[in-house]
Amino acid sequence: MPRALTAMKRSRGLLAYCAGLYGFLYLPLAVMVAFSFNDARRNVAWKGFTLKWYASLFHNAELAGSVATTLELAVVSSLIAAIMGMLASYAMTRHAPFRGRGLYGALLNAPLMMPEIVMGVGLLSFFSRVGVPLNFWSLACAHALIALPYTVGSIRARLLSLKESNLEDAAMDLGATEWQAFCRITLPLARPAVLSGALLAFTVSFEDFVTSFFIAGIGIVTMPIKVYSMMKFGVTPEINALASCLLALTVAFLLADRFLKRRSRPARRV
Repeated sequence: MPRALTAMKRSRGLLAYCAGLYGFLYLPLAVMVAFSFNDARRNVAWKGFTLKWYASLFHNAELAGSVATTLELAVVSSLIAAIMGMLASYAMTRHAPFRGRGLYGALLNAPLMMPEIVMGVGLLSFFSRVGVPLNFWSLACAHALIALPYTVGSIRARLLSLKESNLEDAAMDLGATEWQAFCRITLPLARPAVLSGALLAFTVSFEDFVTSFFIAGIGIVTMPIKVYSMMKFGVTPEINALASCLLALTVAFLLADRFLKRRSRPARRV
């Protein structure tokens, strides 16, 4: 009986701890979403329910332009990151072990461990040193670089499971070349992982501020930079509405990533 009471107290304490932790993490987001429907201009008191702040987002030409630029940038950088991630993952799984493999993997994961401001300053110095102009394409390459670890992590895990199934070896035993086995066996089976990594790269690029702040050239205004400039005059319900839309988009991409990872299950051993 005392053990049961002790276990019950521990479970209640753990439940209270989890509730407090999740409240600390997600209560500010809930307040932000709630005040995006506030009829008052300032986030001081609740005045009434309205959708006018969401409607005003679609009539803001500058904001619409920054959203379009951010979407184009995210699509291009996610494609670059997915291609580079596929090639890097294939090299690590199909041509391993090789000298310097540990260093190679560490360099691929370096953007995850480095502060983003260090990456931004470093890329700015590098582009200036080699004479690369700061434009849309330099920013897309920078975003692809910081998103590369996410694509590599997703694709490499899938390729390792395919390597254990020996499907490529079976195809080559039946007369297929290495290129044919890659195009007809590996790539179709790895497609869900590639899409999952591309979705993560899209999210990273879409919400990046620090790297864009350093690398964006003249005339390139991404949505995070636009939101930062709007917040100089205070947090308004319009900013809350925009942030709520971003939150919904992020949740949608995370759900899509989870769905794709469920589809990308390890192949059965043959």
